[in-house]
Amino acid sequence: MGCIIHRMSDLPPRRNIKLVVAYNGSAYHGWQRQAEGFDTIQERLEQALARVVGHPVVVFGAGRTDAGVHAAGQTANFYTTNLAIPLRGLRRAVNSRLPRDIVVRSAQEAAESFHASRCAKGKTYQYRICVCPVRPVERCGLVYHYWRPLDVEAMRAGAARLLGKHDFRGFASSVEQRENTVRTIRRCEVAASGDEIHVTVQGDGFLYNMVRNIVGTLIEIGRGYWGPERIDLILSSRHRADAGPTAPPDGLSLLCVHYDDAR
Repeated sequence: MGCIIHRMSDLPPRRNIKLVVAYNGSAYHGWQRQAEGFDTIQERLEQALARVVGHPVVVFGAGRTDAGVHAAGQTANFYTTNLAIPLRGLRRAVNSRLPRDIVVRSAQEAAESFHASRCAKGKTYQYRICVCPVRPVERCGLVYHYWRPLDVEAMRAGAARLLGKHDFRGFASSVEQRENTVRTIRRCEVAASGDEIHVTVQGDGFLYNMVRNIVGTLIEIGRGYWGPERIDLILSSRHRADAGPTAPPDGLSLLCVHYDDAR
């Protein structure tokens, strides 16, 4: 039998809805839907949306945050043939069906061609390090506790060397399979805030575990094990073994996803 080709005019009318989602990822096996028995953000969101719009949906996320990683501004989109439900009502209804650690912050109509991942122009992540001798139990799962002092100025000097377009193979996980490991870092800031140090990184894209490996390396610089010039060595050698350990997922959050203004 020959394949049947459907024109867009033959398909039922549908809406493309863009969502901004926040979540505490401590209890989940990351964003992406996985095998049965693994609780994920995507699966929870798809289940709640399906109950509201009255049909199965597939949610497309801008990025696959790992197990234990959080988001303040994950972007996603889905298609629905439900043309009646208003966006405000949809957001409220979905939030009432989501667990307390996941929330849809906004919902808006998007162009048919909008795709949360393919249309993204960049992302901003932030990593929170709590530097204090006593474990901050009230922030458990939200920060990485480091009990020794860190030199913020040295970490800033190291972070500044990451700015620009580089081959970040040395900061990628060993399981990274993409051939092109060149990325552009537009912002890499280290700031002290009370007993926390915040590392904020914005780029056009990130390799697997790249931000956590950057943070692990900056911690090694901050504790005096390496100087800031270690960054230059890692960028030139492209060897993962030259970089620091992978920082735990606890302190990492996807702050926002960047798109063209028209998106």
